[in-house]
Amino acid sequence: MTFQTNFPLYPTKLPYVTVSSKGMSNSLSDIPNDGFDFGPDTLLGTSSKGLYGPPYTQTAGIQEAMNYAVTQAIYYPVYEGYMFPTIRLLTGNFEFSTPVYYGIGNYSSSNIFNVAIEGASYVTTNIVYTGTGNAITFDPSIYNIVLKNLSLNNPNQTADTFFYWDTTSNYSGLIVENISNGSGTSSYLMYFNHVYLVSIRDINTPSAYGIYVNGIGAGFLYMQNQVWSGTNSTIGNYSFAYISGQSQRITVNNAIMNLKLANFNGGVTFNAPVNAFIAENGLLNGYNNNPAALVINANVNYIKLLSDTVQGTLLGSTNTTTNYTIGVLSIDGLYNINQHLAFGNLTNITINAYDFKNIPSGTYTTMPTQSSTNGTTAGTVSMDAVEYRVEYKKYVITFNGYENDTTTNQTISYPLPFSTNAVITGNNTGLTISTTTSGITITAPNSTTTYSGIVIVEGY
Repeated sequence: MTFQTNFPLYPTKLPYVTVSSKGMSNSLSDIPNDGFDFGPDTLLGTSSKGLYGPPYTQTAGIQEAMNYAVTQAIYYPVYEGYMFPTIRLLTGNFEFSTPVYYGIGNYSSSNIFNVAIEGASYVTTNIVYTGTGNAITFDPSIYNIVLKNLSLNNPNQTADTFFYWDTTSNYSGLIVENISNGSGTSSYLMYFNHVYLVSIRDINTPSAYGIYVNGIGAGFLYMQNQVWSGTNSTIGNYSFAYISGQSQRITVNNAIMNLKLANFNGGVTFNAPVNAFIAENGLLNGYNNNPAALVINANVNYIKLLSDTVQGTLLGSTNTTTNYTIGVLSIDGLYNINQHLAFGNLTNITINAYDFKNIPSGTYTTMPTQSSTNGTTAGTVSMDAVEYRVEYKKYVITFNGYENDTTTNQTISYPLPFSTNAVITGNNTGLTISTTTSGITITAPNSTTTYSGIVIVEGY
């Protein structure tokens, strides 16, 4: 009987290639490559399944699996391009010291849509690279890359990076998820340059090993749940970058239009201009041998801090020979673990405009909206701008044991002046006080009486 069907029949290609960590050559299996496509028993340099050594692969079968995948491209009409089968690394250790290169064979960059390397899980699939240079380099003509569920280790710290991709495509995409790292490389854990759209999630690595991600002056960068505190994680050249749930310091080495941090534990070093920077519900860390939580080594047009906590110093610069400008510094809720916020040394940082509210009261070290002045004879006068915005400003001025046993009035300038109008709306000190937009004048009591209380000045 002849089988008939109305459906067209085409040769079937599996969408994945399996690589086993077990084989006969490493005494972990009784059959070649434990029955999977590639592995430690694979013939060195082959691009076909079912060929075994000696000579055996020098890359745990990974290079040969890539060689084979390039010959098995699957065409997707909806994308008008090809996808290589996913390289699936199974459970176990994949140890090698020879660098791997994922090429594209006879295809051009316009043909390739996607390549992927996926492990069984970031706990059970362990890549151990003991060589130098980059462990795995991707052809610059590849269009999109997906990397998932892997543990990366360079126990000798001799490698430059684990994954290296310097793409030439103007609309390339990158997805990196569920990567862990027990022993890092000598430089970046991963290096991605010229990538248009990036999504990086759930990276766990030691403190010294970060990620380099650079765009083309456009595109979108999304990073979530990276756990490390290294100083060499670098981003730049994006229209918008969003980083959430991380513990690390970020360095901006190439310009970014808009950068937002949420639930962030670390700091930012601005070595290149940023149009707008927003930090929300985070811990900005100015400790760990960093001069400040926000290191200003470039012009930043707008900074907004929303319900953030600061450790140590908020603002500073490591390049004190150049002057930098913050266009607007906006703070809506700012707290400090050690009660006294060191605002920072602003000798080479100019802040053109302030927009402050919900700042905890009390004298903070070098806070530009707060000051403390000794009375002419005794006591103190503390000024605290509890709100300092373009359209509204309010100072609470606290007198504590103030004494002026002379006939000379005392004038005290506001830390930051009012713009146009100022009026005293409250005074329970018993002193006669007047105000201008620049400060207050205390009429001399010419007595040994001491005065305490508050004065409230409001305006704009």
